[in-house]
Amino acid sequence: MSNTAILAAAGSRKTEYIVEKALAAEGRVLITTYTNENQNQIARRIESKVGTIPSNITILGWFTFLIAQCARPYQLALTGEPLVISGLNFKGKHHKFAKKANLNYYLDQQGGMYREDVSDFVVNVNERTNGAVIHRLENIFDHIFVDEVQDLAGYDLEVLDLIMSSKISLTMVGDPRQHTLSTTLGPKNKKYRGEGLRQWFAERADRCDLQTRDCSYRCNQHICDFADAIYPALPPTKSIDVSATDHDGIFYILGDDVPTYFAQYAPVTVLRNDKNANTYGLPAMNIGVSKGSTFDRVMIFPTKPMLTYLQDKNHKKLKAPERLYVAVTRARFSVAFVVPKLW
Repeated sequence: MSNTAILAAAGSRKTEYIVEKALAAEGRVLITTYTNENQNQIARRIESKVGTIPSNITILGWFTFLIAQCARPYQLALTGEPLVISGLNFKGKHHKFAKKANLNYYLDQQGGMYREDVSDFVVNVNERTNGAVIHRLENIFDHIFVDEVQDLAGYDLEVLDLIMSSKISLTMVGDPRQHTLSTTLGPKNKKYRGEGLRQWFAERADRCDLQTRDCSYRCNQHICDFADAIYPALPPTKSIDVSATDHDGIFYILGDDVPTYFAQYAPVTVLRNDKNANTYGLPAMNIGVSKGSTFDRVMIFPTKPMLTYLQDKNHKKLKAPERLYVAVTRARFSVAFVVPKLW
């Protein structure tokens, strides 16, 4: 089977896997992922291994791939005019009364494609051209690797479906528990977001080999156990080859103790939900941006729902569990939560 999906725990070397597979692949390779940070990480990993990006490997953001390789070449089939698509409109949306038969459903007045409708456009154009979009991709790429596949949603899954039925070898890696970002917020395929992605792949067992990996080469067992409790229905994670230190596990500290703790244990990264969080003057990174990163120690300033979970450990009431999961699993050795009181 030429299509493979690997859903694996944080720290299971998913990105490393596709980098190694891409370097070993014969023929023309595309590696695509949603965020710029992930693209940069992939490029850095390849360069660290072989010095430069091999000529047969192309790294593109998901929307760049959709627009440049799928939408623009055959836009005439839908727009009726050449050179209409100018780029991506990430924040805008089509008017709620716009119809798919009209250009303003997909494009703004400057020719920017609305983020919510790019993949819908691609699927539509492919149908109107009797599969020309996918046939063109078959002539360009022998292998396509998708990193952080859990970020793809809506009609993006329809695009993956089309590629699965092509001659291209498709490999996708991701973790539904880390669904902190989404390419689209539209209702299409909504039930397959987050943990539902596993079901989407299961329904395509005839075309895609679904594999799971329940190990972490990043986090020690204390952190794995804490993260697993957020998603108790999923298989537990085993820590592999993570050394011990004199300060390992999950810790709770008061705000007044932040400077002392920071000075003593020097957590590499301070994580917050957004820029409005009080981090006591410490430079911080938003949790969503931290995905894919690894740090020895992290300090987390939890949201109110997270604080409630830290007290009662009731995962059913936890809002946005994926954000807590991502935050905790950035650390190798220790996680310190800043809390208003000790329980």
